[in-house]
Amino acid sequence: MIEPGDGSAAPQPAQPEPPPACLPMPAVVLSVGALLGSFAALFHIDIPILWFLRSHNLSALQSLGDLGEKLGNGGTLVTISGLLLAAGYFLKRRALMRVALDSLLAHGVVAILVNGLKHIIGRPRPRLTHSGGWQWWPSLDSGLDSFPSGHTSATVAVVTVLARALPRFRWLPFALAAWVAASRVWRGSHFPGDVVAGMVLGFVVGSIFNGPLRWWGRSCAQALVRIAPVVLSLTGLFWVLTHRIVDPLTDHILLASGIMLLAGGVALRMAGRRNPAGDGNVTRVAAAESLVGLGLGVVTGAPVVIGLAGLVCFARWNGRVGCADRCSVAPPSSSRHILYVAGLMAAVVVIQACKGLVPLQ
Repeated sequence: MIEPGDGSAAPQPAQPEPPPACLPMPAVVLSVGALLGSFAALFHIDIPILWFLRSHNLSALQSLGDLGEKLGNGGTLVTISGLLLAAGYFLKRRALMRVALDSLLAHGVVAILVNGLKHIIGRPRPRLTHSGGWQWWPSLDSGLDSFPSGHTSATVAVVTVLARALPRFRWLPFALAAWVAASRVWRGSHFPGDVVAGMVLGFVVGSIFNGPLRWWGRSCAQALVRIAPVVLSLTGLFWVLTHRIVDPLTDHILLASGIMLLAGGVALRMAGRRNPAGDGNVTRVAAAESLVGLGLGVVTGAPVVIGLAGLVCFARWNGRVGCADRCSVAPPSSSRHILYVAGLMAAVVVIQACKGLVPLQ
């Protein structure tokens, strides 16, 4: 027994995990609206994309697709989590064991959700699809289980949790998850909309297991707000690729307007670097992000993408400003700022180059 004053410190009780930040409800609602709008846009071009893939020989991608399918297989994912669990046990690293256990739990939960949704929605697999028909009632028939993608949802759920163990290289597991998701489309196993839906579901479930389970609602809300820009980017890419420029003059006007919005966002970002300790820095950064996101949407010249970009940007701005009292934004370094501007310039060039590259409409 430790007596007071003997120079030994009494053990401190473990501190509970802090709850995730509570985002403003408008930010969550707008993000959900943007996600639903993105899915509607993807479903509109799913079938034409399928026809394009069927009409072209993609044998060069077949081997990569086969590897992606094996990587996203449930047995492979369980093996990875099991190996990490064993490594944590033998190395006596409780944090690694916790990550491995959370990844197994996330995998199990997302598997239950996906299999339920697959047979409730009943979307035919691409090989059985000759039109846009869906079967909106429960079915256990083989082939009516395309939506959402099980491989994608399971992989994203697992890597979202495992990324906690790789804070400096968290991009690596997400890159592997992107490979698995793309392989499902390359192989003709799923439509793009199925894969994106699986990605959203997997990220939400993985994010829930990344935080205290008693605050699962807040973790879910944060995940929806964070994944909305990614889904919009994928939707915008598919939409730009599959739609020709109808009116060159309008497209040029929108391009110029988008570049002006991007310039405004970059200017606000630079102002934040010059005055990082200002009271309105969080609001300034939120406005800069919104202008940049909306500018990229306007550059696409697609009304659908522009509208969805507006929803996502307003949601991000509302989330930032609503948590301004609990948020701090570190000013980016000069090298990061240069890379940021170069990335925006490259994005504009890529968007322009991709317009109508695969015209399906």
